[in-house]
Amino acid sequence: MVNEPSTTQTSGGGQAFQTPHADTLFRGLLEAAPDAILLVDGAGRIALVNAQTEALFGYRRDELVGQPVERLMPESARERHVAHRDRYQADPQTRAMGASLDLAGRRKDGTTFPVEISLSPLSTPDGMLVISIIRDVSAQKRAAEELRIQSRRLEEKVREMDDFTHVVSHDLKEPLRGIEAFAGFLLEDYGNRLDEQGKRYLGFLKQSAVRMKDLIHDLLTLTLLSRKAPALQPVDLNVVVSRVERDLEYSIGNKHAEVRTVGSLPTVTGDPTQLGELFRNLVSNAIKFNVSERPVVTISASDDDGFARVAVADNGIGIDPRYRDRIFDLFERLHPQEEFEGTGAGLAICKKIVEGYGGKISVESELGKGSTFVLTIPNTENGRP
Repeated sequence: MVNEPSTTQTSGGGQAFQTPHADTLFRGLLEAAPDAILLVDGAGRIALVNAQTEALFGYRRDELVGQPVERLMPESARERHVAHRDRYQADPQTRAMGASLDLAGRRKDGTTFPVEISLSPLSTPDGMLVISIIRDVSAQKRAAEELRIQSRRLEEKVREMDDFTHVVSHDLKEPLRGIEAFAGFLLEDYGNRLDEQGKRYLGFLKQSAVRMKDLIHDLLTLTLLSRKAPALQPVDLNVVVSRVERDLEYSIGNKHAEVRTVGSLPTVTGDPTQLGELFRNLVSNAIKFNVSERPVVTISASDDDGFARVAVADNGIGIDPRYRDRIFDLFERLHPQEEFEGTGAGLAICKKIVEGYGGKISVESELGKGSTFVLTIPNTENGRP
């Protein structure tokens, strides 16, 4: 039992605590420790144990003191441990808890359990002792095993999803292309035999096929963003925007739109394909959601603490402030399909790309006065990896 610390009266009338005897303090700390603690002598015999050792291994301390420390190990490990103990005695040094060793303890009833052990040498007048702190890690091992099982199950589900994606990519897009093509042939070759309602039905059929193809494309893009690590490299945004303009040449010309670049855009760290998808979606939306006689998209950039801050501004219809956060959600649409085409996945793709680089994307907008999408991307020119 630990002695209570004594007190003395101070000159001011208060009380000052005196430190307990060192041996009493040591014993108190030893018994209060949450882990099993043993002192082992140079011959490998147990010299001292604490209460947690009794609780953990099921022995009374008088059954352990003076016994070889190997008593607390599985029989299969005892002979090997003697050699380990001799090597440690020859070069004693502190070994922290959690060393990457697969260790086990053995209880009095013969059951075994996983442990972590730390060792520290202690010099005494009677020779060196080894302080051994033993922790039962059964709960951690069970949790790690459960995590491993769940991880394997997740990997299986991901493989199943990859297979599904493959089916979607190859087996669904092909018939949709056929539906779109033959609906067009019917309108061209047999349109004069149909009344206006029949033509409208075929038009709806063709538009539905195109929309389904676009949905599949966006879903596949999101899947690849989640599964495939980007091929990071320096990417010149001037080149990216030029390619986007070429890809969207029909849409730009059809709406008499203009894409402007203010100054020279920076070189950033990213995946060229992903960055192309990012700016294609932003420029396409800027043109699509625009009822001006001449839609204008302005792209500019500045430095922001090692990141390129890129702004894509337009003179389009704008966004109600109530919906600024919702527009980045998957398949979120603020307008009917008949009014503005699209799948509602474009901005979700943009957000996933930008955040995958550690950046952010946001929008500044006012109804009827256009929108400005602001995004940050690691800037290669400023030494970003």
